[in-house]
Amino acid sequence: MAELSKKKLPRDKRANFTSNEANLISSRVTHKLELLKGGFSPDVTNQKKHEFWKVIIEEVNAFGVCMRSETEVRNKYRNICRGAKEKFTNNRKEMNKTGGGPPTTQLTIAEENKINAMRDSASFIGVGGLETEITCNA
Repeated sequence: MAELSKKKLPRDKRANFTSNEANLISSRVTHKLELLKGGFSPDVTNQKKHEFWKVIIEEVNAFGVCMRSETEVRNKYRNICRGAKEKFTNNRKEMNKTGGGPPTTQLTIAEENKINAMRDSASFIGVGGLETEITCNA
């Protein structure tokens, strides 16, 4: 009996997200980015955020690939964001190099949507600073 409890149960393997599902998630979230990324206020509540995610989940499930949960869809969006940031910074680094080598990786439509929506944010371009003069009053 103890031997059976030590065995791991098989994990429930789902189908990978299709490009259509990823594009749908990316486009819907970028259109309502101020709702999902905004601070809490009378207009932005946790309940409204959950309702919006439920709408996205229903649209993704309408494709009929497989039934997705809220955590799966949110994790897919986070992975799209992470991949877009990584490719964006790699492309910026490659632009400063002098020719040769393999071409940079191409962005997917979902990653392009994310980059276009967040291009001016600090998470993509970093935090800029100003140089100031140091003077001594001696």
